[in-house]
Amino acid sequence: MLYTEGIVWYLFFLDSLVYVFMTFSKGKLHQKLTHWLSGYFPLNRFFSLFYLILVMWLGFALYRMQLLGFYFN
Repeated sequence: MLYTEGIVWYLFFLDSLVYVFMTFSKGKLHQKLTHWLSGYFPLNRFFSLFYLILVMWLGFALYRMQLLGFYFN
């Protein structure tokens, strides 16, 4: 069963993956300098990896609460 928290986490995870991709391909595939959400989030490699780690940490917590919709025994 997939809960609202799981759906929101999947959206954040997808956003963090796109953000990491954008930071590591800056200048090669696009000319953007900021994140799509705001100009306050520049394309910074450290910040993108930190964002990905935080989202994965939250995903691990949601996985332990069995809210993501998949489980490994």
